[in-house]
Amino acid sequence: MGIKRKRDAPWSELEIDTLECILRRLSFLDILRFKRVCSWWFSVAESYVSSSCYRLCFQTPWLLLPGPEEKEDDDDDEGEGGLCFFNLDEKRSTEMFACVGRFMKVAVWGPLMAVGSLREGLEFTDVDAYTVREDPRAFVPKAVVMSDSKKNKDKDGVALIYGSRKKLAFCRYRDGRFMGLDGAHQPYHDIICYDNVVCALSDIGSVEVWDFSRSFPTKVMDITPSFPLKTANFGRSFRDLYSSHFYLVESCGELLFVVRFIGEFVDGDGKPVREADLLDDEDIQPKICPYKTLLFHVYRLDRHQKKWEEMESLGDQVVFLGGNHSMSLRVGDCPGCFKDSIYFTDSYWERVDEDYSYGGHDMGYYNLRERIVKPFHDTQCCKMKPTPFWIIPNPGR
Repeated sequence: MGIKRKRDAPWSELEIDTLECILRRLSFLDILRFKRVCSWWFSVAESYVSSSCYRLCFQTPWLLLPGPEEKEDDDDDEGEGGLCFFNLDEKRSTEMFACVGRFMKVAVWGPLMAVGSLREGLEFTDVDAYTVREDPRAFVPKAVVMSDSKKNKDKDGVALIYGSRKKLAFCRYRDGRFMGLDGAHQPYHDIICYDNVVCALSDIGSVEVWDFSRSFPTKVMDITPSFPLKTANFGRSFRDLYSSHFYLVESCGELLFVVRFIGEFVDGDGKPVREADLLDDEDIQPKICPYKTLLFHVYRLDRHQKKWEEMESLGDQVVFLGGNHSMSLRVGDCPGCFKDSIYFTDSYWERVDEDYSYGGHDMGYYNLRERIVKPFHDTQCCKMKPTPFWIIPNPGR
C-alpha cells in the first residue's frame, strides 16, 4: 500500500486580512522570517510595516561584524567578503553577504536589510578628492540618516561631519548634492538626528541645533556651556596615556555629553602605559599593547543653567556608541543588555589601520556604577575589518 503524501498548505493563497492579523502578533525577527516565506507574504509585510497600523518598537541594536573567514586585501579597491549580524539578546550571529567599496560605496544583501548608496559623483566643493580616497572614514568620521517622522521622503537625507576642519554638511536624496552648514563652532565631534532636528557637538562642548523640517536647514539653538572641569583636568593630567572622544546622545528628551577615554597603549593587565615603555633594553621588538577604552564621563545638559551636569548613573537606560548614530534606549527594550551601561564599538579612525595586529577590536560595555569595561562578544580577534558598528533593526526601512 502506497504512502499518501500530505498536500502542501496553500500558504501563498492566504487573504491579506489574515496575514495582517498574523503580523500584528509578530516580533521584529519574526516579521523578517515572515517576509521570506514567499513573494506574496513579503509584499504584504512591506505594506504593513509602512502603514499607520504598524507601531515600530525599539529593538536591541545588532552588531555588524566581519565574517569568521574575512580576509584583507588592501590592494583591491572593491572587495567582497562575508559579514554577519550579532544579536546581543540571542548571543548568536546571522550571516550575510556584502560588497564594500573603498570609496564610500556600499551594497548589502542579507536577511535584515538591503542598502544602496547615494548616487556617484557627489562632491564636496571645498576639498580635494584625493583626500577622500586616502581614508574615507577619517574624512567623514560621522554621518547620520535624516528621516522625516511624517514619512515625507523628500526630506530624507544624510547629515555628516567632514574634512580636516570637521565641518557640517547635508544632502537630501531628492537634491543629490552636498551643501555646507554655516556652523559657528567647528571642529565638530558628533552629530545626532531626531524629531527633524540635527544636533551637533563641538570640541568645546557646545551644541548647535538645526531644524530640517523647512526647505533649507535653519539653526534654531546655539548652546555654549562651559566645558566640564572634571574632564578637562583628567585630560590634562593624563594626556600622554589617554585620548578622549566625544559623543552626543539624546536620552528621554535630554542631551547627554559622553566622554570616552581610550588608553593609547594598554598592557595585558588593562593598565595604560607610555609608548616609551613598550621597548626595554633587552627587547628586540616592541611590546604589542593595543589601544583600549578604559573609562567614561557622562554629563546631562541643563538648558536653563547652560551647563553640563555630571551623571553618576544612567538609571534604566542603555547607551550605544560607535562610528554611527549614538543612541539611548530603555533596558526593557534591549533584552540581553545591562542597565546603566554604555555599549561601544571602535571608532578610533586615526589608528584603526595603523597596525596589522589590531584595529577595530575596541568594543565592550562600561557600567557606570562598577566603573569597569567588560566584553559582550566572545572573540579573541584583535584585528577586525571592516570595523564593527551598530544597526537598529527596522523591517520597514
